[in-house]
Amino acid sequence: MPLTFFCFSLHEDPQEPTIICNMEQLSQPSLQPHHVSDHLLHSDTVPYIEVVLRENQQDDEYFKERVERLESEREERNGVMFKASESLTSTKESLSSVIEGLEGEKDATFVENGNGEWSDVESRMLLEDARLISRLAIEVETRVDRYKEMRRKEKRELESSLISLTEENRDVNNLLRIALLEKEALEKRIKGHDHKRMPLLQFGLQKVGFGFMMGGGNNEQSTENSFAKSDSSECEEEVVSLASTVERIMKNLRLETTQLRRSLEESRSDTERLQCLTEKQAKEIEENKLYIKELEDRERILAQNVEEFLMEIKAAEEEIARWKEACELEVEAGKKEIEERNKVVAALKQELHKTKAALNISNGKLRLKEELAVTAIAAQEAAERSLRLADTRAVELRRQVEELTRQLEEAEKHEHNSHKVRRICWPWQVFKLSSGNIASKSWKCQKDATRNASLNLMN
Repeated sequence: MPLTFFCFSLHEDPQEPTIICNMEQLSQPSLQPHHVSDHLLHSDTVPYIEVVLRENQQDDEYFKERVERLESEREERNGVMFKASESLTSTKESLSSVIEGLEGEKDATFVENGNGEWSDVESRMLLEDARLISRLAIEVETRVDRYKEMRRKEKRELESSLISLTEENRDVNNLLRIALLEKEALEKRIKGHDHKRMPLLQFGLQKVGFGFMMGGGNNEQSTENSFAKSDSSECEEEVVSLASTVERIMKNLRLETTQLRRSLEESRSDTERLQCLTEKQAKEIEENKLYIKELEDRERILAQNVEEFLMEIKAAEEEIARWKEACELEVEAGKKEIEERNKVVAALKQELHKTKAALNISNGKLRLKEELAVTAIAAQEAAERSLRLADTRAVELRRQVEELTRQLEEAEKHEHNSHKVRRICWPWQVFKLSSGNIASKSWKCQKDATRNASLNLMN
């Protein structure tokens, strides 16, 4: 029965054994080692390799799924970033149009910044767009505030001019009323003098500031005024003094009123500005409060997460320690197993060397036996040839003997007939013994030749 030997070769890494099986057919069943357990080696290594291969396949599938998931997430993120970039671009264009509408000309700085070199990374592009949009928004806010302030100032100036014009109109009406009252008083004083009414009215209007309305009448009635001055000098002095006093007072009041109005408008604008600032600061304070609250919530959540992470780290460290201890035990067991397997391999190698040596010896003996058999066959063939030669010689001798016996018989008959002799003795037994001796001698020669050939081969 043939015996199969397995020769195992183990690497330095005990977790990745590779088995090299060499099968040899041995012709002698007596050289089979009884202390080698091939089943033990197969049961230890093959399932371990299958488990390792299965785990590697599972890891490959897991990593493939993770790569596909990351690629899908990257595609989704790229789509979202592209949409955000488009929205930021539209927002930038709208803000640029708002700035152009406010200023009446295009802002070249932000346009150039927007049309600058793009980065290769999409996140950097999006960040640059967001920064540009934030700067545009700040610029739009400042320019809108400046435009509002300018419109507010124009409105205040228009309102102040309107108020001043209305007050001047009221003052003019008052002056006209005073002039009419003075005219009526003068008319009552100088009753019966109708030709003096127009010069007095003209004089009063000129003192008030409406002399241009009566410019044409001055040329026509210059002669009449010259006569009126001489007659009513006293009334004229009183009217001039009263009108000049009223005019000075009204001018001073108007100046003070305009100054007070301007200071009031400035104080109102300052108050509005301060109110806007206070509102902004209040909004910022509220936003900061919300942000602080959000930061506190985040801090609390982060503290909880840190505690959870610390607990997880402790658990992981304990698990790592357990795994480390288990791995060390596994390594020690693996080292022991490797030592045992190395011993088994050494024993197998020794047995294999012994078996090879015995096999070489048996092969030499077989070759010797084959050579002996070949020589024996050659000797047997030579003996057979010698036997055949002896047989042929015996046949020839027998034929010669028969011929001689026939000749003897004929001679005996002839002699008997001639001499009439009744008996003649002939050595028949001698011829028979000589033929048997020849056969026995030829067989002995064959045996001697075979023995000599075997002795020569042994030597």
